[in-house]
Amino acid sequence: MAGSQLRSRTTNNKKVKKQSQSSQSKLAPSSTAGDVNAIKAAEAVKSEQNTFSLSLLTAFRVLLIMRCFSALYRILDDCDEVYNYWEPTHYLLQGYGRETWEYSTDYKIRSWAFIFVNAVVGFVTKIATSTKLQTFYLIRLFLAGVSSYVEARFYRTISEEINVHVGHYVFAILFFAAGMFNASTAYLPSTFAMYCVFMAFSYALKPVSDVDRTRTYRVVFWIGLGALGGWPFAALVGVPFAIEEVLVFGRDSMTQEDGKIVRTLPTGKWRLRRVIRLIEATVICGAGLTFILMLMDQMFYRQYTVVAWNIIKYNVFGAEGRGPDLYGTEPWYYYIMNGLLNFNIVFLLAIGSAGCLLVSAYIDRNRLPGTTKLDAIWPYIILGLKLVPFYLWFIVFSLQAHKEERFMYVAYPLLALNAGISVYLIRNWSYRFATTMTNDLHTRIYALRFTSIAILAVYALLSILRLLAILTRYRAPFVVYSAIWNEQAPDQLINLNYLQEDFVDNVDLKLKNVCVGKEWYRFPSQFFLPSDTRLQFLKTNFAGQLPKEFEEDLTVGRYELDDGQEHYYRRRVYGWLGARMAPEGFNDLNQEDPSVYVSLDACDYLVDVDFPLRSASELEPRYVRDEDHWEVLQCYDFIDAENSNRWLRAFWLPGSPGVAWGDYCLLKRK
Repeated sequence: MAGSQLRSRTTNNKKVKKQSQSSQSKLAPSSTAGDVNAIKAAEAVKSEQNTFSLSLLTAFRVLLIMRCFSALYRILDDCDEVYNYWEPTHYLLQGYGRETWEYSTDYKIRSWAFIFVNAVVGFVTKIATSTKLQTFYLIRLFLAGVSSYVEARFYRTISEEINVHVGHYVFAILFFAAGMFNASTAYLPSTFAMYCVFMAFSYALKPVSDVDRTRTYRVVFWIGLGALGGWPFAALVGVPFAIEEVLVFGRDSMTQEDGKIVRTLPTGKWRLRRVIRLIEATVICGAGLTFILMLMDQMFYRQYTVVAWNIIKYNVFGAEGRGPDLYGTEPWYYYIMNGLLNFNIVFLLAIGSAGCLLVSAYIDRNRLPGTTKLDAIWPYIILGLKLVPFYLWFIVFSLQAHKEERFMYVAYPLLALNAGISVYLIRNWSYRFATTMTNDLHTRIYALRFTSIAILAVYALLSILRLLAILTRYRAPFVVYSAIWNEQAPDQLINLNYLQEDFVDNVDLKLKNVCVGKEWYRFPSQFFLPSDTRLQFLKTNFAGQLPKEFEEDLTVGRYELDDGQEHYYRRRVYGWLGARMAPEGFNDLNQEDPSVYVSLDACDYLVDVDFPLRSASELEPRYVRDEDHWEVLQCYDFIDAENSNRWLRAFWLPGSPGVAWGDYCLLKRK
């Protein structure tokens, strides 16, 4: 990579300094004072003198601003996040919720360990909250804090080990990215794996060391944690790291805490030594993590199981008719379109980073000191190894038929890194191009300084327009479901989690059903519903498998009053018996189970969307228009994506041209 902070295999700083001084001495006699200052300014910019860098704490604080905004306003656009993670967490905290077939003890392909860690945060926050909706947002704020920290660590490593400017570009990419806005606070294993990738590469980007095994162990630990505790396929990003460990000798010395210098000499067996070190780290970290996670899952399943293996077995080695393709397939270019939406021009820069590096290696081949061609291109080879993980992930997952946006979360740190490197290289090209086009030093400086700013400004603008489109056009479910809390009595002071204040102490009061039909997949979890209501499903045109109810950890208790009368009340039992059950009707073939549906007569409330440009059907009528049976409590504008222009709906523009709308409504039975 063409930059002053790139390391070469042999260094000769005195030679570089002497060449710089001689070039200035040749120019100075025939230059005016202003030209001399311009030359000095150009040299300062090129040598990156006095380039500022954010501290870890400052970077964390700045990123936290955007991540907290995400925690408070990001929509839930993935029903897997709701039914596979928020609902089980709600079950642990509140004693009831919905579960998918993956939690059945017949399959066990979802980890309770992952749920439990986040539920602990929920238990702690319950102390300071009056409603469970507040708990929901506090858990997301916790995720925002974790994401901010790991991103800040990643930024600091790039600034210290690759280049300060590349660090700035990656920081800006992460801060403004619509993709990171969604991924950073998503309650998904792929997001947890993304956190671990940030941490792993905050060590993997450091130079290889033959004498110090710290880098190896820490990278293996974080990749292992992301794979075993989050999503097992995240281990794929560790393959290039393992190859680099074996191919590159790296640093041969280290200074210990006591000041003692330890040095190793390359021998014919150093690669064998590296392989053994890698295997040792993998076995120790893998065995330790697997044991801990297996114990945590056993607490709930009451069976010893390795969930990561269960996931691989179903998705990779599943029998015919089973596997991820049951849940939808997408064309080969799905991730390209998705990348353009979430990262716009930066995605193209990430895809083109290898090409940028090859061009720079050719045009700047004489820039670095050395006695051989290998000396000149060695830094580019080392940097090229850092670009490989993104390409590996992108290609492998593009080849899979079943594609989802969340599958790319793991690669977001790598995408930002590749794109940041491309911006830096293009910045240097602009200086070289300006040099060939003009002798005006001010023009050259402007080209060097403002090329990257122009690229990132366009990127930031498009990202903001994308975020505005998401926040203004898809937010209706949060608003509408939250409106049900307005049904509480104005003077209600206690039991604020309930619509009926006396529900806990009066067992004669009945639960109220909140029904969803075709909008089941946009339900934001029962954190948004009072605790004396339950989510129910109506039969629609959808013919797949829907979540069932956990066996509730709620029972009726009793105590004796002073007058001898018995009083009954509802109480919580922390047994989590539902976690160890295999509900009847669950299957791994995505086959419909009619037992999950209720009749329309059982619904007290109903949430539905009405699109004027779409036709109704027998199973999906226009409930909003049925004024004889339903009262409209709340409606909010919601985009009709099917009847909107594909690109105009993706980015916010004043007046929303090309966008069709519907009404997302909460209805109450009359």
